[in-house]
Amino acid sequence: MIVNQIQITANILPLVITGGVVLLILALVQLYLGLKAQKIPKETGEKTMIGETGIIKKASGFRDRSILEVRGELWWCLPATESTFLEKGITVKIVGIAEDSMILEVDTV
Repeated sequence: MIVNQIQITANILPLVITGGVVLLILALVQLYLGLKAQKIPKETGEKTMIGETGIIKKASGFRDRSILEVRGELWWCLPATESTFLEKGITVKIVGIAEDSMILEVDTV
């Protein structure tokens, strides 16, 4: 009876060691990826929208602002120059943000 128990234990030992090594490697990879993700700069906010393109959904609304759809969101926008005329359905490019506000400045593409 004791001989059978010793043999079973001897057969399981390599499996336990292999499993432990695999789990250790996976834990180290996860730790590396987690630390690497902490160093990536966060890119959020309206400043990252500069250079994006969108479609005018409503032209000349409140205070001569138009409504622009970009990235699935609706934003107030103003033409970058006085001579630019924005009408519904045209594609525009975001070129800036009005002073300290959430109003985008756009130019026709």
